[in-house]
Amino acid sequence: MESLQYLKIYLDDHRAGATAGTDLARHVWRKNRSGPWGTELKEIRELIKAEKETLDSVRAAVGARGGQGKRALALLSAQAFRLKPNGHFLRHSPLTRLVELETLMSGVQSKLGLWAALLETSSSFPGLARFDFGALGEQSEAELRTLREIHDWAASQCFRR
Repeated sequence: MESLQYLKIYLDDHRAGATAGTDLARHVWRKNRSGPWGTELKEIRELIKAEKETLDSVRAAVGARGGQGKRALALLSAQAFRLKPNGHFLRHSPLTRLVELETLMSGVQSKLGLWAALLETSSSFPGLARFDFGALGEQSEAELRTLREIHDWAASQCFRR
């Protein structure tokens, strides 16, 4: 298999993750928008959505097509995750918030790996020259820093006595 084919598969996999991540970011913001971190979560939601659109442009630049099945499964998995018992039957629990933030942080960490891999290899693929993967990585690092702050607050709310 040639490197371009590997790249297309890699991008499809990350696009599936971006589908789930965008859905989760929207969900986390909706459940927490009236709280002390609502503004930051809205900004992160918007950035993640924009990065998904950038990823679509990257995929187009290398001729990656398809992947709808992977995206559908990723979205279904993200939504099924919400059915996990959380100590409350009909309402959002502090534990749910904490676990959802950790899941979102994992997705942003994975996205950091994506941007770093593309930065490292973009010179091998002429269609990628127009993307600033370094700036995208810095943006993802800032998202992760903010999510860590929110996570720390959520942990203190969840486990305080």
